[in-house]
Amino acid sequence: MSDVILDDVDEAEDDFELPRKKRDDDEMDITPMIDITFLLLIFFVVCSKMDPTQMGEIPEATNGIAISAKESAVVFIEPAGGDKVTLKRIDGTEFSSDEETQTSELIEYIAEELKSTLGQEKNHVMIMGDADVRVAEVTRVQKIIGDAFEDIDSTYIAVKEQ
Repeated sequence: MSDVILDDVDEAEDDFELPRKKRDDDEMDITPMIDITFLLLIFFVVCSKMDPTQMGEIPEATNGIAISAKESAVVFIEPAGGDKVTLKRIDGTEFSSDEETQTSELIEYIAEELKSTLGQEKNHVMIMGDADVRVAEVTRVQKIIGDAFEDIDSTYIAVKEQ
């Protein structure tokens, strides 16, 4: 009789399984959604181009404040064919075409313009760019001015009113 009881216990152990926890209907497994999100993120990072020199157009201004050129140090940026630009002073004279020389001339010009003349204080810079000038060139000039003159109140990009 003891042999029979042991055989029943062995059979009972083989059939024993832990009951599975049933998931609530309101609960959702978001692991596949996270996987797809990361795959899309990787795809867009690999396929996108991050080129700051890419051609862009400055949009027309819809609103803003009027700034007088008389109260500003003014720099003109005009296209010079291809990707090159010409920087000009307010009197129409051109800066050097060499970038290093151009940078030092630009800093010197802005410093002279910002000095108080006839009791009129100039404390900001106006950059007047032609419509065909690349945004990267305007940004380059803005960076040169910003790096050299930390005490300037504002640098404005001028837009002609129509």
